[in-house]
Amino acid sequence: MKYTATFLEADYESLKHHLTSRPGVEQAAYLICRPVRTPAETRLLVREVIPVEDERILSASAVHMSIDSTSFTRAMKRADDARSCLLFVHSHPSGYPTHSPQDDAEERKFFRSAYIRIRTAGVHGSLVFCDGDISAARVWLETGEVAPIERIRIIGDRFRFLFPSSPADAAPPPFFDRQIRAFGPEIQRVLGKLTVGVVGAGGTGSCVSEQLLRLGVGHLVTADGDVFDPSNVNRVYSSRVVDAGLPKVKLIERLAADIGLGTKITVIPKSITFRDAIEQLRECDILFGCTDDEWGRSLLTKFAVYYSIPVFDMGVKIDSDEGIISAIQGRVTTLLPGVACLNCRGRLSAERIRAESLWALDPDGAKELEREGYIPKLGTRAPAIVPFTSMVASSAVAELLHRLTGYLGADRQSSEVIHLFDDTRLRTNSAAPRPECFCGDRNRWNRGDAEPLLDLVWRADRP
Repeated sequence: MKYTATFLEADYESLKHHLTSRPGVEQAAYLICRPVRTPAETRLLVREVIPVEDERILSASAVHMSIDSTSFTRAMKRADDARSCLLFVHSHPSGYPTHSPQDDAEERKFFRSAYIRIRTAGVHGSLVFCDGDISAARVWLETGEVAPIERIRIIGDRFRFLFPSSPADAAPPPFFDRQIRAFGPEIQRVLGKLTVGVVGAGGTGSCVSEQLLRLGVGHLVTADGDVFDPSNVNRVYSSRVVDAGLPKVKLIERLAADIGLGTKITVIPKSITFRDAIEQLRECDILFGCTDDEWGRSLLTKFAVYYSIPVFDMGVKIDSDEGIISAIQGRVTTLLPGVACLNCRGRLSAERIRAESLWALDPDGAKELEREGYIPKLGTRAPAIVPFTSMVASSAVAELLHRLTGYLGADRQSSEVIHLFDDTRLRTNSAAPRPECFCGDRNRWNRGDAEPLLDLVWRADRP
């Protein structure tokens, strides 16, 4: 079992401001976290930062801090009331980067009490802040043992990943020399530790997957419930005409083996409209939405908000009549808490989502409703051309690199990129959530494992 934590960028900056507010004097705060438990990971989603107030600090210096016990008990009650877990974070202005022997002794008592007072199923832990960032992180298990928090994600205008418990990394393989010359070795090490999910293995998804593999992403998760149709060989990377009937995810698995960079591959040969399929994406750091269906897009839209797992959603639309193209547009929209979702932007149609779900759940009934005009017609094959699907896929991967490196500059903070191919133009925009939309409700940010998942009713699994 590995342990990780996820901050929204604004919360992390607020914590950092508090911990550095009195130079040379230790400061502390409590973090209220929603636990997300998967077979391989316990992820703590930070929902609230509670600074330790000055009046609760009995004494403090550059090397010690004594806090009134009332402060502890109130924080534990807050975590219990919120059905959450608790992280305690304090600064080491003296420059000591790890937990001190005094921390070990005091925290053992603190977390013994936390497990008694907080009834949430999960873990509690502590962080050390030193030299401007979190430098050490661990959880205290109920047995009194400790385990490292291996990864800390900071998600916002930029994506930062801290690995406070990792030993020094070996030099990246020579395959990545040209990339390192562009972005430096640290970004290459981060890419090598990321778990990135790609939902959809068609025209955009296969292109995204190939680029992620060649960039050196450490773990690729590919999800698609369809099999390969040879009519798509003109735009699906790694496909062959003889692959007819092969699960699309197997094409990506084969591609990774052929490239041979050692990327770990997890395949999900199932639509994410099934609960057990989308649940597997909870172990990802980043997601790419490369699905054509609006039902799947609507789920990824909520997923990004509930788990603070950013989604780069993309689409390509070609308007053509009898072989004459009137417009070609592509789109990459970044989804995460605090920005307008696909609903806010008018990218989703409730009518179409209903139609897609009816066709999946009750094909005979959907056919009758479509015949009577109660739901829109689906299934018409839209035009698709490999240069345009590839350009939008590349744009999405470039957005990821910008969020990691900031190479487009500090002023570039847009959350959507529009490609107007027929007009040789590119536009960017930013939009805040609409107040009435679910994505504008801060109670849903980092909500994590709601029951039912994403507060939705799920389809029954296949018999």
